[in-house]
Amino acid sequence: MSTSTLIKLSAFAASFVSLVGFSTLFGVESSYASIVNGGFETGNFDGWQTLGDTSIETSAFGSGPKEGDFQALLRTSSINDFQLESFLGLPSGSLDALGNGDATEGSAIKQTFTAKAGQVVKFHWNFLTDELDFDDDPFSFNDFAFVSLTSLNELGDTSLSFMNSLTEFSDETGFEEFSYVIPTTGTYSLGIGVTDVDNRIFESGLLVDKVAVTPEPASVLGLLAVSVLGAGSAFKRKQQRKA
Repeated sequence: MSTSTLIKLSAFAASFVSLVGFSTLFGVESSYASIVNGGFETGNFDGWQTLGDTSIETSAFGSGPKEGDFQALLRTSSINDFQLESFLGLPSGSLDALGNGDATEGSAIKQTFTAKAGQVVKFHWNFLTDELDFDDDPFSFNDFAFVSLTSLNELGDTSLSFMNSLTEFSDETGFEEFSYVIPTTGTYSLGIGVTDVDNRIFESGLLVDKVAVTPEPASVLGLLAVSVLGAGSAFKRKQQRKA
């Protein structure tokens, strides 16, 4: 058997094995769905459920997006805290229990997804507000943004450091990143929201962008493809040198 024929047969065998490997891996990975429309690049909330005053914004809003052309904006609105908690599957009183005061109204978005242990949920957020300086003014109230993912946690509130905003809000934090490592393989619900505390005079908001679960299945497949192709090329070069 000639060397060229051997190389061709070996390449064919490697290709066959790699295809089997891909199909097997893809069959496993495909059951773990990535976040749908995490960058809101459809220009709408496809893949998400929403409650309250939510909209899709572009750079014309005055801040962001963090990536691409679109981002989500959530505003404090007439949706009361009990409705928000019910929407997110939280026990009654959860928002008040974060310690910022009486959460009165707000907005939220959520999405259910499946993920494997060790994957990381990430998104970028920018808290905006018209509230006065919480630390210096007794008439200011500590509005806040929050995330619900296995537990409820605050993202930011009016006690943070702010910069002047070019948006319709007076101040903003600028974009920050939230990340969470998935502890066990399973199905999760990601909820993101913003709420007024005590009064409803001054509004606050939250920009959200670049929501993702990493590494995504496609990334794993891509890395495997590069490895297989690289191994195949190395094998061919080795055979050619022998010839």
